[in-house]
Amino acid sequence: MQDRRSRASGAEIALLALLAGWALFPIVLLLLRATHLHAIFTGADGLIGADGVLGADQLQYLAWARDAGSHVLASDLFTLAPSGHVYLEPLFLVSGLLGRLGLSLPLAYLLWKPVAIVALFIAAAGWSWRFFADGVAARAAAVALTLFLCTPLAALYSWTQAGSAPFRFSLYLLGDELLAAGKLWGYLPSALGMALVPAALLAVERAIDPRGFGPALQRARSIGNAPGVWLTAVLASLGAAWLHPWQGITLIIIYVGLAVWRRLRGAPMLALAAIGAALPLGYYFLLSHGDPAWQLASRYEVIPRLPALVLLAGLGPLLLLAVFGLRRPGREVAEQVLMLWPLAVIVTYFANDAFAVHALQGLSFPLAILIVRGGLRLRLPVAVGGLAVAVLSVPGLAFDARKMVRTATGSHVQYVLPRSDARALAWINARRPPGGVLAPTPFASIVPYRTGEAVWVGHGYWSRDYPQRARRAERLFDGRMKPAAARAFVRFTGAGVLISDCAHPARLGRTLAPLIAVSLRFGCARVYVLAATRRSARR
Repeated sequence: MQDRRSRASGAEIALLALLAGWALFPIVLLLLRATHLHAIFTGADGLIGADGVLGADQLQYLAWARDAGSHVLASDLFTLAPSGHVYLEPLFLVSGLLGRLGLSLPLAYLLWKPVAIVALFIAAAGWSWRFFADGVAARAAAVALTLFLCTPLAALYSWTQAGSAPFRFSLYLLGDELLAAGKLWGYLPSALGMALVPAALLAVERAIDPRGFGPALQRARSIGNAPGVWLTAVLASLGAAWLHPWQGITLIIIYVGLAVWRRLRGAPMLALAAIGAALPLGYYFLLSHGDPAWQLASRYEVIPRLPALVLLAGLGPLLLLAVFGLRRPGREVAEQVLMLWPLAVIVTYFANDAFAVHALQGLSFPLAILIVRGGLRLRLPVAVGGLAVAVLSVPGLAFDARKMVRTATGSHVQYVLPRSDARALAWINARRPPGGVLAPTPFASIVPYRTGEAVWVGHGYWSRDYPQRARRAERLFDGRMKPAAARAFVRFTGAGVLISDCAHPARLGRTLAPLIAVSLRFGCARVYVLAATRRSARR
């Protein structure tokens, strides 16, 4: 007979439905907006992007997917400089191959969303069951906080607009990284990578100390299935690091901590799992030191860490609540992991310079267990505990939902593409005129995945000198450059094609007449194909 403790409660099923609704919320909004405008949904559904361009990261994912579908290894399509096909990423490769077979590329990427929803829920539920197998209410509270924990002060400052704008944004960014369910808005590799971390840790525990997994028969099965458990631990560690390198660093630190704590008991398993996490990290290290595009991106991703006051305001209250859930870990691997995980996140945050705040993703897993256990230790009534869970989640979710509504109802070409612009891009995709593309931003961020062509500027981290280049392109397509300067600038970029989207109605045909071989109009969008003899080398 199936153990009743292994069944999901009604509350947990409701949380799964809530998670699915949350994940699909931006898709529904953007599809409705696209239908209303008779436009096309681009596939981007994230609220944060590189250099402030909303949705830019998802459009980069689609560009990688398209290139991977043709070459297996993707190149950087956000520069006209030579870029090698060096990047292998499993999600983008599968999406690209599906696109190659005729499926819409945005749909091919969004097919990972239900996978990520289920994986993230199973990870949260499995992690919570490990600590609260007999407590239905405690288990549900832990699952809720794991998925939806958002630092309350971030929501408070966001709603009230208190404090300075930089402080509010930094606090919002911290809350956004902490919100596990938030990665289902656009950042599916991050969501899947996060889900693999508890899978790896639970597999490691089962391999080196199966006492925490129920009755004697279950422990015996666990020991008898040791090769499968070991393989799960290694592959989950590898997958987490491949999809989200910050998780790989955190895992390695946890494994090292466990080896020291346990005086090398279980060292072979820990070493294999650490090697699994280290392999993708070594690959990313080689990319960032051996490929020009990755070198550039790795340099741009080194941004200032969050101010100390932001860390104190954002994490301080949560860590204070978590303290009440601490207990002497003894020899239990899970309890040791529970103490090591937050420490590993902090070490990763300060040890890794590349967008350090990404290290906070996944921190809700240990914090949720400690906060709920603290509530049990304090003997809080169920109603009070439920209210605490709501305070720690609902305000942040409500603010993000409102922000997404406002974004979806705005005029952001990164999310909703006018049909005239789409026709211009379709012509380039079909004809493939030689040379890269020069287009205004943020429209340029759509060009690579829709056409397969590289752009001179388009992404904050993957295009050199993005702010300066974006401003120069904007001046050209706004018609604010003198003819001689405009022609010199176009020659300098090395582009072979210019696209003027519907947001930039200035006609460049007369200004660039000596350079243009073909001029085409697609409603309010225009395409200018330059004469090959007039173009300089790619830059």
